[in-house]
Amino acid sequence: MNRDRFDGFSATLFQFLSGLAENNNKPWFDEHRHEYESAVLGPVKAFVAELGPILHMLNEDIETEARVGRTISRISNDMRFHKNRPPYRPVIYVGFSRRGQKWWNTALLYAGIYPHGISIGFYPGGHREQGNGPIQETIKRNLRSFQRYLDERGISESYWELAGGEDGKVTKWPLPKTARRWVNLEGFTVGEHFKPGDRIVARRAFLDVAQEIFLDLYPLWLFATSERLTADLELYRENAELLARPLTKAAGRMK
Repeated sequence: MNRDRFDGFSATLFQFLSGLAENNNKPWFDEHRHEYESAVLGPVKAFVAELGPILHMLNEDIETEARVGRTISRISNDMRFHKNRPPYRPVIYVGFSRRGQKWWNTALLYAGIYPHGISIGFYPGGHREQGNGPIQETIKRNLRSFQRYLDERGISESYWELAGGEDGKVTKWPLPKTARRWVNLEGFTVGEHFKPGDRIVARRAFLDVAQEIFLDLYPLWLFATSERLTADLELYRENAELLARPLTKAAGRMK
């Protein structure tokens, strides 16, 4: 068995996270540690390792190392300053941010893996009060360019504004079709959510689904972070079709 090969997220992963949510204590976790390492952490690392090269080709500044504390969140809570927290978080986050940046204050291409499903998309970053941030300001200054992106990639027809996830079920709202209305979205997270029962989640082909979503939403990351937006968007358009070849097919040809 190739531990670096992603073969989907199994039902055991969601069962483990649900069990941890109901039994958030060290004895239970120690008893089920093997499940965490084999059914959760192993597939998540493989997921990151196989997507990493595509994201690196999109932008060399994106952190892609398949490592806990880098692109993969720790399952244990930091108890030093929050004694009332439970010891573990029944959720795993994958975050592709600019190298060297902290997740809480920068934009991410992300996957949230919860007991009740998986969200994949774009998160603008920041724990400040809801309101307009860097991405809304950039959209406002580049309305025509942002509208072109929305139309070319069919963003409003293909994706949702997402809310919730860690402590409850994910809620989905339709996205605006015009750039001007995006300016007024507050702290929006954009993407798609998949239920544990969706058959694609447990298959290797889920890697291709994630690849497509990240390729579609990468320009949102640029609108949030780029200092040379026009040039970066043009480079993206030049390479998007090449990078869109499904990872599972590309891997098959390499063997």
